[in-house]
Amino acid sequence: MTVPFLPRQSASSEDDLAVTILDVGHGNSAIVRDGQRCAVVDAADDTTHAELERLGCTDLEEVIVSHVDNDHIAGMNRLLLDPRWSLGRVRVNTDASKDTLAWRHLQETLQLVADDKRTTGILPVSTDTGLPIRVGRAELEVCHPRSLMALSGPRTRDARFGTVTSNTMSAVIRIHLDGAAAVLLASDIDGVGLRDILDRRSQQLCADVLVFPHHGGLPGAMNPVEFARSLTSAVDPRMVIFSMGTSGRTANPRPEIIEGVRAAAPDAHIACTQLSVHCHEASSPPPPEGHLSKAMARGRSTSRCCAGSIVITRTENGFQYAPPLSRHGEFVLALEPRAGAGAGTLPLCRAGASPIPNPAAGNSVR
Repeated sequence: MTVPFLPRQSASSEDDLAVTILDVGHGNSAIVRDGQRCAVVDAADDTTHAELERLGCTDLEEVIVSHVDNDHIAGMNRLLLDPRWSLGRVRVNTDASKDTLAWRHLQETLQLVADDKRTTGILPVSTDTGLPIRVGRAELEVCHPRSLMALSGPRTRDARFGTVTSNTMSAVIRIHLDGAAAVLLASDIDGVGLRDILDRRSQQLCADVLVFPHHGGLPGAMNPVEFARSLTSAVDPRMVIFSMGTSGRTANPRPEIIEGVRAAAPDAHIACTQLSVHCHEASSPPPPEGHLSKAMARGRSTSRCCAGSIVITRTENGFQYAPPLSRHGEFVLALEPRAGAGAGTLPLCRAGASPIPNPAAGNSVR
């Protein structure tokens, strides 16, 4: 997909220390920036490239590939080959069990940028990264996989971990902004991977925002309610984001996942990047989008954004969100119920939730 470019905004907020969770449809991508210095974790389509250009990125200092599924890497080639920004280190969570066209193309691209000396290094992703991964005042902490699992690779069964799949080994990244834990990117981690993390560091995953794994889908063999409850309890987020699309192939986030999130964090604000089929049918009139942030969002072209692309900015008073939590909450409550849902039926994310927070309630520093 090609995303139309917008002119770069002149607002001073573009120079902020921030994380943007991009609406890329059914996929994942995040941009971490300190001014024009940037890092990227995954790139599902051209939305990432378009947003970097809009922001005027000059230095793409770190690129992390959490794992090599198409919905995490399909936009990587264009991003890595663009000569308009200098390219630093690229960290790839490789997977010899995959043989997709997208993964083969990315391997060729990585070899090309290495041969042309455009990157300062192509490195593996694991908890044992050595020196901290820093971009200005931002730090990207690898929480999973540890080297023992990364070196083992996916296999039918491992006596130490259980059944290890590509999702089990997905890299989990925690982003700190000026020392404060802002966002946990959980990629596609499953129950086996989560158990390995919690056995080692259950008290060290806290972050203001959790980008929920696997787009809110099922977590493998683990009970989905228990999986969602365990992960959410460990992160203790103020906001939970589901990065997902409305292509019709999935019905995410799953209701049992929302049940587990709500059990662990009844006050958390839940947001989907695009409208869930549980809340709004594609055939219904498109909802207004005046609440959206300025960031590029794939759902804009089809009026399918829910929260769209979400920007978490570090301020003197804590974290600030765009769109503001209160405005997104009001947008959700104004949605027409999907056919057959019944009058007064709440959207999935609001069922059992606390009242919509006021604009100042979301500020905090951890």
